[in-house]
Amino acid sequence: MPEKLMSNNEASTYDIRNADYDGIAIDTWEPAKWKQWKAKHSPSDENVKMEREYLRIKHAVGQANLALSLDKVKVKLKLTSAKTIGLQGTFPCRPGDVGKNGSPSKQYTISFGFAANDIGVKTAVVKARELDLSLITKQFQWTPELLGKQAQKIALPAPEDSTKLISEWIQEYEREFWKTHEKNRQGIRTWETHYIRHLKKLPPDEPMSLSALEKALEKTKPNTSGRFFLAWQLKKFCEFCGINGLKTIDAYATPKPYPSIRKVPTDEEIIQGFNKIGMPLSAFATKENITKPEQWQWAYGMLATYGLRPHELYAIDIEAFIHPHNTFHLVTLNPRLTEGTKTGERSCGIPPLYPHWIELFDLKNVKFPYNEGKLSNKTAKLYIRFRVTNIGFRPYELRHAYAIRGHRLQVPIKTMSDYMGHTVQEHTKTYQRWMNEDANLEIYREVVIHRQGTSKEALKARIAELEAENQAIKAENATLKGLLIQHQLGEVMGNG
Repeated sequence: MPEKLMSNNEASTYDIRNADYDGIAIDTWEPAKWKQWKAKHSPSDENVKMEREYLRIKHAVGQANLALSLDKVKVKLKLTSAKTIGLQGTFPCRPGDVGKNGSPSKQYTISFGFAANDIGVKTAVVKARELDLSLITKQFQWTPELLGKQAQKIALPAPEDSTKLISEWIQEYEREFWKTHEKNRQGIRTWETHYIRHLKKLPPDEPMSLSALEKALEKTKPNTSGRFFLAWQLKKFCEFCGINGLKTIDAYATPKPYPSIRKVPTDEEIIQGFNKIGMPLSAFATKENITKPEQWQWAYGMLATYGLRPHELYAIDIEAFIHPHNTFHLVTLNPRLTEGTKTGERSCGIPPLYPHWIELFDLKNVKFPYNEGKLSNKTAKLYIRFRVTNIGFRPYELRHAYAIRGHRLQVPIKTMSDYMGHTVQEHTKTYQRWMNEDANLEIYREVVIHRQGTSKEALKARIAELEAENQAIKAENATLKGLLIQHQLGEVMGNG
């Protein structure tokens, strides 16, 4: 008599880990062979389905841990039960706890309630990487979320008990930041762009609290990159301050939006922009903006011709650029002029992909923009000039156009990456994304259709040449045949 299926109550109390097949316990079975698992009941039995699913998820956890190990992530996934996944790793001791032999660290398994399914595995991997990063940056803090039931036994400082102002917390946070970052142009840019830019939204003269987090989050719109990155930074800041603000932040959290499509100008638009940026604007003839129209044009022409980042304009080695021996019109950058470039020095000189633009924009007749003040102010004025002259695109779009130009001219990707000062991966990931349908069609037209058309024209010309040669040979044969006939007639008449 076939065994009946279990009821819901029986299924909920059934312990999968007690299962065995042919005397082999389920936890000693190789998870990768989960499809081959059989049990005492028929394959349709719900028990067997659950047992196989347990083995499949166990295999998925093993694969996830292998990938984490390859990335040197020390926090790993662990099946804490047949239905839940926890995270295991060595963390600073919990408040009131002591490690072996007085060690400040101890191995813990932290339960987040991740379900033992595919989504649970993916979510646990993300959290494992997040915790590992907090350990590496020494920003790990035990929060009620991490402590779970232990939080009820341990007295953590409540947010409302803190009298330290947010501005004071930020000062401490910045001191910690500089312990792991170089204080150069790139480090300063990282702090200003990815950290303080977001933390400025917090009320500086208030203690750190959940209310302060809400005030900051409400200054951004849902489903924007501003909201996404603010939430990301506030989570890090809360961990540093020992504040459990995750629930509040998650209530406002928004998925990372897709980047907006950039306006990449065509060659014709770039040439038109050169004329526009040189238009005099009397309203801006002030002491703060004394750069002359021809200086704006020279700066514009260099960005367009060499695909420079806007701030790299001020790192150009002008003497090397105008030297008579620089016959290929290469541009070399000196990072010391701008306290470092984004990726250090280029491994090669940067060539103009359109050499005729050197003369078109009169670039060897250097008219360097007025360059007093901070580098950030100088590049900001460049962006303002683009905007007030209604060019229709931003300075950085000239760099994207340079990248696409390289594709059109069939410059190898590795070579273009060297010219632009980044990796092949960055070039492929970032710059090919801005190649819209028009740009792709233009490249297809130039690389495929034009080449094919050229070969057809060459083939037609060659056919015409062969036909002409054939006609010439026929004419020559006719002439020789006529001479032969005359010669033969002459012999006949002579004999007569």
